[in-house]
Amino acid sequence: MGHSIYFILFAIGLIMIIKGSDLFLDSTVWVAGVFNIPHIIIGATIVSMCTCLPETFVSVSAAIKGETDVAIGNAIGSIAFNTGIIMAILILFGKPRVKNPGQFKISSFWLIASIIFVWVVGFIQGELNRIIGIILLVFLIIYLIQNIASSQTSNCNQTKGRYDTSLRTVIKKTILFIIGITLVIWGSNLLVDNGIKIAMILKVPSIMIAVTFTAFGTSLPEFFTTITSIRKGVSNIGFGNIIGANTLNIFQVTALSAVFKPLPFSHDPIILLFQIPMTLLIVIFAIMAGNKYRRSIPRRYGLLLLFSYTIFVVVNVLRDSTPIIGKLLF
Repeated sequence: MGHSIYFILFAIGLIMIIKGSDLFLDSTVWVAGVFNIPHIIIGATIVSMCTCLPETFVSVSAAIKGETDVAIGNAIGSIAFNTGIIMAILILFGKPRVKNPGQFKISSFWLIASIIFVWVVGFIQGELNRIIGIILLVFLIIYLIQNIASSQTSNCNQTKGRYDTSLRTVIKKTILFIIGITLVIWGSNLLVDNGIKIAMILKVPSIMIAVTFTAFGTSLPEFFTTITSIRKGVSNIGFGNIIGANTLNIFQVTALSAVFKPLPFSHDPIILLFQIPMTLLIVIFAIMAGNKYRRSIPRRYGLLLLFSYTIFVVVNVLRDSTPIIGKLLF
């Protein structure tokens, strides 16, 4: 089979992560419901954090294996993909709107602040060490508390759900929980290991694979959910929810990776000189659209996001495939 086995295992890893995350999420929400945790808190914390599981496990796994470029690239690439592709599709073919302005402002502030914080620390220290990782986790706690407070304000009349607590259901959910977390862990290892081998075969830096293919793969759950919501005419994924997911990509994914192993930026200057600032620009475009048009966002903003992400990918590809251009740019 030759090199094709690496691509097959990479794809299998993606499938395992997506399915495992789904099982883990369902089981976690059920456990929270059984213990009478309000839906508001489940949605604002547990669900949000679980939807970032693919990115989290892939980046942490990469950091532990010493592939720090993959850990950083996956987090940054996921933010760029979520905003430049998923949000663009939502604007072009759906009717997104900001359902909770207060929550949107909180997420927008923390997202921009977190990206700038990581960017500045990268220039000053040259790495995200464990202390910075812990600081980001503290920011995560503050962000989640504000998120819960904002959700309670806008959903004060929400009622709690009823959950089946029979022995059969408990056993079933426990098994699904274990299967889910196992699939995510094994899938992450397959994705990272074979992604690195694919990068070696294609003779491109591992960070290039991380910010494109790996980032796309770990964002597939959000991507397919968005497509389904558009097809059914239901705004299951709101504009602000994608912004919130991006915020967690910094506070959860990058922070945990840095805690396990410091993430140096010295391996490749493109991270600080292009990838982070370009991602920040794409995010700012999206936030501007959300703040200005809360009821119906014009399609031109979707085209703007799509165009911006295209530049993000093209520059990365040219930089790695054309050494002369790469040296001129970076």
